[in-house]
Amino acid sequence: MAMSAQGNGEQAAEDGRPSVTGRSGPVPGWFADVVAGGPEIADEDFVGTDLRGLALRRLHFSRCRFDEASLDELSTEACSFTDCSFDRAELNGSAHLRTAFVACSFTRTRFTDASLTECKLSGSVFADTPLRSVTIAGGGDWSAVSLGGADLRELNFADVKLVDANVTGARLDRCVFTGANLRGLRWGQASLRDADLRGAVIEGLDPRVADLTGARVEVEQALAFAQYLGVRIG
Repeated sequence: MAMSAQGNGEQAAEDGRPSVTGRSGPVPGWFADVVAGGPEIADEDFVGTDLRGLALRRLHFSRCRFDEASLDELSTEACSFTDCSFDRAELNGSAHLRTAFVACSFTRTRFTDASLTECKLSGSVFADTPLRSVTIAGGGDWSAVSLGGADLRELNFADVKLVDANVTGARLDRCVFTGANLRGLRWGQASLRDADLRGAVIEGLDPRVADLTGARVEVEQALAFAQYLGVRIG
């Protein structure tokens, strides 16, 4: 498939073709060369590179390294990153729409004021990565994501699929989980004080291993939790 960069990138975006454009400057020539061969990009080393302000559309990266890269204000749409690493990368102010980060590594990554709209993060691992200022919209698939020990206070996980995700020891106070699928969620020692769980799928979740002080639940959910507490109703 033909690739478009910079000059005719806007037309390519309108046509739904893969494209890369520079929103605040030209696309680096070396990066344009990398993507010129087609939308499937594998085993490339982008460590420490400067890709700030680029807009990527319908590009697919596999086993690529973006460690310590400058990716501030990066925009992606309908892209995918599979088994890629973003350790110590800067993604401040980045915006991602219907983009998939599958089995990716985010260690000490900066996500300040980033947005994730209808994104997939299945199997990705976040370690020492602040996410409190991230905006999550449109649901998304976060199945089997690892967020153990993370500070996620006040994030909106409405309609997000968190099946088999790991939030052990995470701070989830005042988070919104309305409509979320939490089946199999590992939440031991997590804090969900004043969280909103109404409408969430909580099948199999043991309320004894998490701090649910002040959490809001529906009657049916309260009855399900009561079974774990040995409470006899009626």
